[in-house]
Amino acid sequence: MLHTLADWLHRYALQLEILLVIVSAFVALYADAIRHFLSLPPQKLSTWILKARLLAVNARLFNLCECQNNAFTTLLYITRTFVLVLILFSLFIGGVFLEVVALRSAARGDTEFYSRFHQNLDISLALVFVVVVCCRLMLLGEFLYRLRNFKGYDQSLMAEIAQLEEKLGIADDEPANSISE
Repeated sequence: MLHTLADWLHRYALQLEILLVIVSAFVALYADAIRHFLSLPPQKLSTWILKARLLAVNARLFNLCECQNNAFTTLLYITRTFVLVLILFSLFIGGVFLEVVALRSAARGDTEFYSRFHQNLDISLALVFVVVVCCRLMLLGEFLYRLRNFKGYDQSLMAEIAQLEEKLGIADDEPANSISE
């Protein structure tokens, strides 16, 4: 059974690498929306998605308003993103060092440990780290661009919030905690 699984992984390694990189890019780009989606209790899927989108847009508007009014909050927001990027970068550098050790062991012929599967795994993990770091930095750049041009963007966010609330049937006179129900 294990040999069959290993053979299947060797045979479809390139397709799995491509799929892994694409999925990691989507998760990195939509991490906040996924976090909001998972934080809500299970319910009808369309309602669940709309509520998650509403929470994500509200959070984006709140973050922009907080950062617009306070330079320290902006610094904290940027620092939070860079901490994630630095952690991923250090893991990437550690992976590069492990790769060098594995290549040196394979070049000496000491072991058959470093196979084609391990090469594919190393390449795909390196690509995942690069893609996630680039996506998070791109989202930070987009946030800072929106912060700089905040005056027009806040109106479009409020319009999107109103549209999502209308789809959910939330009136302005209802309490705000009805979103989490």
